[in-house]
Amino acid sequence: MMNRLKILITLLCVAFIANAQTKLVINTKAAGGFCNTYFDLGEQGFALGFNESKNRNDGGKELIHNIQYYSKDLSKRANFKITTLGVLKIISNKNYLLAQDISDDKQIYRVFDFNGKELFKKKIDLNIFGLTQNQIERLHFTNKGELIFETYDGMGELHLFTSNLLNNKENDLQEIDWKRPSAQPLKSMNYIGEWSFLGQYMGYYILARKGANAQFNPSAIAYHITFYDEDFQLFRELLLDNFLLPGSSLLGKDVSISLNPLTQHFIVSCLIKRAETPAFMAAAFAMGTNNHTLNRQWQKEFQLKDNAKHGLVDMNAVVAPVPPKVFHRGKQITISVANTAFNPNEETVNQLLVIDENGNVLFNEIQNGTFESLNYDNYCVDNNNMYSRLNKLQMTSILKPTCELQNSDVIDIDVDSAGNELLLVMTMDSKKNVLTIYRFAKK
Repeated sequence: MMNRLKILITLLCVAFIANAQTKLVINTKAAGGFCNTYFDLGEQGFALGFNESKNRNDGGKELIHNIQYYSKDLSKRANFKITTLGVLKIISNKNYLLAQDISDDKQIYRVFDFNGKELFKKKIDLNIFGLTQNQIERLHFTNKGELIFETYDGMGELHLFTSNLLNNKENDLQEIDWKRPSAQPLKSMNYIGEWSFLGQYMGYYILARKGANAQFNPSAIAYHITFYDEDFQLFRELLLDNFLLPGSSLLGKDVSISLNPLTQHFIVSCLIKRAETPAFMAAAFAMGTNNHTLNRQWQKEFQLKDNAKHGLVDMNAVVAPVPPKVFHRGKQITISVANTAFNPNEETVNQLLVIDENGNVLFNEIQNGTFESLNYDNYCVDNNNMYSRLNKLQMTSILKPTCELQNSDVIDIDVDSAGNELLLVMTMDSKKNVLTIYRFAKK
């Protein structure tokens, strides 16, 4: 009941539905200060952080954050407060919200339900375990409430540490003793990389390592993929190989590989050369009937659009070009080809390809920014149709008039696989800051 009252006080305008549009207007002063933190929680929605600081919290002083959580369809909402000394981050899985307070190597983790109730709180001092924050490559929060640190030592070897966050016992971090497989399907390769952690799916932890006929200029490449159960006992091994079509060769030294948990496909994408012309490919692999191989479901090659102008792939560069980036939105797959790795705070010129689960092309154009990023100033004077992905969206009717306002900024844009749209706009002036959330249901 209290959460509902807080939301009613915070929102100046809640819930007007017109033309399948929902609009929420939040007075940031009433919400607890400046909205300077936004957390994209994927399929679980998003969270907003309000505090007294005008700048994004970089840690070092005590701050009280008023957090507002929203599901993607805005039907579920929650308010709660967190006091931090370090940098605040919020992530989620399908069952819980997790707030991280990271101050150097001392960390505090709080687990919340989606109603904003704090369930567990835990402190972890990395120094006790011989770790530093800089050694943590990625952090994973599993659906069972386990925290997994993915770290790599000075030799590049993978080490995994875990803690069960569904209790209040402090400093219970343990290294996972995961068994390296004895099979060597990559032994014919001249170069074999170290293991990397791909993630979790249906209770299994998935690791992979790369093999190539040369470290920096491979013309053939393969992946050894292993599945571990909840106790990190080896369950299954697969070989991912032969994903280049005849007549094409690998361009660069790496491949993007990711798991789409909804379709249970491994999606592979890489830059290629065909008749000395740069291009890129995408393919989907699924488990075979014998559970030891991956069967190709579909594979397609795509030309680079106006590469001479946009420089997506520099054939004369000293450094090897980076492989395409792969993103998942439900069953849809988005592949982005750019000449540099993404900076999440900046737009980049890239070729955006959107395909469905069967490899059918839904969108393929040169664009500014990813589907989630938008530079308001560039959008207002888009003379080169670099934002054509937005032309047919309902949110365009809001973007066009507001992008010409001073001190107005887009926090996030999102279109889910069903076609529902979400738009967050911040308007700032000398007296107040206002955050407006729009949701457009698919027509």
